[in-house]
Parts: sequence; structure tokens; C-alpha cells
Amino acid sequence: MHLDIAAGTAVRFEPGEEREVTLVAFGGTGEVFGLNRLSEGETATQAGLSDALARAQQLGFKGA
Repeated sequence: MHLDIAAGTAVRFEPGEEREVTLVAFGGTGEVFGLNRLSEGETATQAGLSDALARAQQLGFKGA
């Protein structure tokens, strides 16, 4: 999942700031690599999403 913003734009988050955002699924094959090593392959299935969320929790990402 990624922020639902137009290509080439950005959203700034100040330290400690909380805000609701809209997320959308990655297009194409759904294979994503990187993102702080949270996703290492496919994200289009429930198993891939569950793995990425588990890594986010283990690494202390807030709200995961």
C-alpha cells in the first residue's frame, strides 16, 4: 500500500504529527522491494501483506 497522491508530489509529516491518510494498492504485479525492507516481493496476496505488517510491528513502526 502507498499514499494516494499524484505522481511527483509529496506529503510532509513533521515529527510527532499524526494524520489520517488514504492508502491504495500498488499496481502491476504487486511486487515491491525496499520500503525499509518491509516488503520483499509480492504484496498482492494476504500472505505477502501479513508478512510486511509483521515486519513493521517487529521494527516498531507505529500503527502497524
